[in-house]
Amino acid sequence: MIAWLDRTWRLCATAISFALFGIGGLLMALTVFPLFNLLVRDKEKRAALAQGTVHKVWWAYVRIMAGIGTLTFETHGAEVLRKERGTLVIANHPSLLDIVFIMSCMERTQCVVKAGVWRNPFMNGVVTAADYIPNMGDPERLLDDCVAALKAGNNLVIFPEGSRTPPGQKRKYHRGFARIAIRAKAPIRLVTVTCDPPTLLKGEPWYRIPPRRPHWVIRVHERIEPDTLDLDQELGEPIAVRRLCAHVEQRIEESLPA
Repeated sequence: MIAWLDRTWRLCATAISFALFGIGGLLMALTVFPLFNLLVRDKEKRAALAQGTVHKVWWAYVRIMAGIGTLTFETHGAEVLRKERGTLVIANHPSLLDIVFIMSCMERTQCVVKAGVWRNPFMNGVVTAADYIPNMGDPERLLDDCVAALKAGNNLVIFPEGSRTPPGQKRKYHRGFARIAIRAKAPIRLVTVTCDPPTLLKGEPWYRIPPRRPHWVIRVHERIEPDTLDLDQELGEPIAVRRLCAHVEQRIEESLPA
């Protein structure tokens, strides 16, 4: 009986969390962010204000979810992320909420947003105000935009897997982040995310809740300076990119539980 009540409440709490995400996001997209675009003409100041707002909203959101019993979480090294500037944050990607947890720890963060979000009339104001980077299907333009953001001192969060990797499958790391880091001469901060038991996986409906309350752990690891690694540019960018990607992959995999 107790187990049934617990599962029923967690299902209700999960529904409340998703409703809060959708309704709250829509209200802010229709009110707060359009006001930023209208009243703050300076692009840099507007982006700082919008990104700071996203940080505060996500910070509150994860604590609301924990408070109503949807999940539990812990962070290790969040204060390190808050101090980062001009840093490429690289993390594994097990669940839908990974970006929410990471951005809740960082006051100023940019991220790459797919074309569909930019074309969404409700979300366009949000991503425009926050100066997020559009992925319109042009890899070279995307690369240039990411490099420019880092050189301007902005942080950038990228999941090198590209999409959520199901449990038990080998993670495949795309090399785009390494090209960005090398061209921007930007440091890389490693972050690992774990969720036990797994939930909110790719293709999984929100109502398929796990047998017990999921627990997220966000750990901040070392900062990698590309110029401290054996990335001999004279051998060509492809070799340097391959070496950096392999090093990051090795460190993330070593830091995750087997």
